[in-house]
Amino acid sequence: MNWGLRKAKIEELRKGDLILVRWFDANEVRGSLQPNHEAPEIFVKDLGIFLGVSGTKRKHILIGKDVVENVTDWGATRIPVELVDSVTLIMTREQIAPSMPEIRALTRRVQIRRYRRVGRH
Repeated sequence: MNWGLRKAKIEELRKGDLILVRWFDANEVRGSLQPNHEAPEIFVKDLGIFLGVSGTKRKHILIGKDVVENVTDWGATRIPVELVDSVTLIMTREQIAPSMPEIRALTRRVQIRRYRRVGRH
């Protein structure tokens, strides 16, 4: 199978595309910091289904990690767009939809599961 991997701009993506996002994450350093210490950036790669971009003050790319069958309620990672280093398109929506019918159900608005903190008011 020809995967056709290619770098993509966020604006080119469509809901349902399978993507790999490489982004800068926060990290913790233990020990002394040297004057010319190596670059503090830590890269993380997240793989999942592109669910769109959301946010008013700061834009976040939404990456679907799991979905409840027959409900299309997605669990997602939210990554601030300004921290994204690169996006790789792995499979288009059309390529992945036959094996994942929930992709066809993606509409303009995506329902993301919300978690409540116990004991917080």
